[in-house]
Amino acid sequence: MTNTPSDSFSPVISYEHALGKMRFILPPLMLITLGLSLWGRNWDRQCFLWINTTIPRALPDSLLPVWDTTMITLTYLGDTHVMLWMIMLISLPWWMAVGRKTPEKLSLYLVVFAIVLVLATLVSQGLKEIAGTLRPAGVLPAEALRILGETLNYRSFPSGHTVTAFAGICTLLPIIPAAWRWGALTLATGIGFSRIGVGAHWPIDVAAGAFLGIAAGMMGWRIAFWLQQKGLAENTFWKKFYQGLAMLGLFFMAANVAYTPFYEFEHRAIRLGLIGLCLTLALLFGYYQRSRLE
Repeated sequence: MTNTPSDSFSPVISYEHALGKMRFILPPLMLITLGLSLWGRNWDRQCFLWINTTIPRALPDSLLPVWDTTMITLTYLGDTHVMLWMIMLISLPWWMAVGRKTPEKLSLYLVVFAIVLVLATLVSQGLKEIAGTLRPAGVLPAEALRILGETLNYRSFPSGHTVTAFAGICTLLPIIPAAWRWGALTLATGIGFSRIGVGAHWPIDVAAGAFLGIAAGMMGWRIAFWLQQKGLAENTFWKKFYQGLAMLGLFFMAANVAYTPFYEFEHRAIRLGLIGLCLTLALLFGYYQRSRLE
C-alpha cells in the first residue's frame, strides 16, 4: 500500500523509532559528567588541551586553516538562530506533505518545537547562572590554548551550543528519513566537539550539554503527546492551552525569520552559507517526501 501524506508519519511510532533508543545514551553521558565533575577534573583539562591545542599543532600548516574553518562552521551550526532556521527549513517539506491532510500532526510538531525550545533555554541558561564556572580562557594562560572567535571567560557549564544542537536534532529526528538520523546525531556531536576546538568549553560542559539537549528533546515530545491527549478529551482548558503552545511555536519561528536582518554581522557569510545548506537539505527532503507519494 502506498503511503499518503496522512499516514507517512505516525507520531508515536516515529517517536519510538527515532528516540526510543536515545534513552540508552543518557546514562553514559550522565556518568561521564559526574565522573569528570567528582574525580576527573585533571582528565577534563587534559582532554581539552589535547583537542584544543595538541591536534591542531600536529597538523601540517596547509591543513590548519581547514581545521579552524571546520570548528568555526560547526560551532555556528549550534547557534540558536541558525539551528532554528535548520529546524524550520528541513521541516517545511514535511509540513507541506502532512499539514493539509492532517493538521493535528502539524500542530503537534509546533507544540513539540515550543516546549523543547523553552526547556532547552531554561535549563541551559539557568544552570549557567547557578554553576557560575569559569571557561578555559578564565583558567588557563592565554599561550596554553587556542581561541577561535570571541574570548569568553565565564558561564561555562553547560555548553549552550551543545544543548541547542542535541535538542534541535531530537526535535527533527522523528520526521526526517531514517537514513538521515545517524548523520544528524553525528552532526550534533561535531557541534559539541567544536566547542572544545574553538576554546569555549571544557569536555564536561559538552557531555552535560548533550545529556540536557537529548533530555529536553525527549521530554518535549512526551509532554506534547500528553497535552494532545488532554486536549482530545474535550477539556476546554487543556485544548486551549495546547492550541496556545502551537501558536507559540509558530511565533518563535516567525520571530526568528524577522530577526534575521538585524542579527549580528560577524561571520555573516558563514551563517548565510549554513542557512543555504539548510535550504538545500529541505529541498532534498522535499524530493524524498514526493518520491514516497508516487
